[in-house]
Amino acid sequence: MICQNCGHENDMDATFCDNCGAKLVRNPNFGRQRPEPIKEGMSQTTKILIVAVVVLVGILGVTAGLLLQSDKNTMLTSDNNQPSVTESGEKVTYKADWHKVTSFSGTRDDYRLFSIKGQQFKVVMSATPMLNYNTNFMSIDVSDTSNIIGSGELNWGATDALSNKEKTVKVIGPPGTYWVNVVTKDLESWTVTVYDYY
Repeated sequence: MICQNCGHENDMDATFCDNCGAKLVRNPNFGRQRPEPIKEGMSQTTKILIVAVVVLVGILGVTAGLLLQSDKNTMLTSDNNQPSVTESGEKVTYKADWHKVTSFSGTRDDYRLFSIKGQQFKVVMSATPMLNYNTNFMSIDVSDTSNIIGSGELNWGATDALSNKEKTVKVIGPPGTYWVNVVTKDLESWTVTVYDYY
């Protein structure tokens, strides 16, 4: 028991205060559980949440209004509400490849002229020798207007098999006219094919 007069703590069954002698008064609700007070209205957290939602909705409304007004002003200032069109420049995505220019065949020496468009070309030579147990060959010289710029040769010895052979001569040069000079010895047949790269 707590004394109402001096605040001294006394035994539970005491009638008078041990300190000051004042009569102790018992609380009639002592020992009983106090009922929870009835809460009326909304909690503080709920109120804050509602205010935050209202503020966010207001901000969104103002932002949407400003955007719509901006779009409307943009449309009004364009030339009679005509759409604006822009166009990018062309981009060429062409990929170069080999193109056959000419092909010619024979059994003896030959001399041919051809023209190319690209920055490089190739001359493919192939031949089959005669059966004469001798040395057989084919050679080509590729030249521009003044010089030999590429050469190739196929050879068969006296005991080699009579098999077809092929060789490619690649040349890098500007577009223009070129010549192929074919020199042969004892061939059954030969072919020269020119390819341009553009």
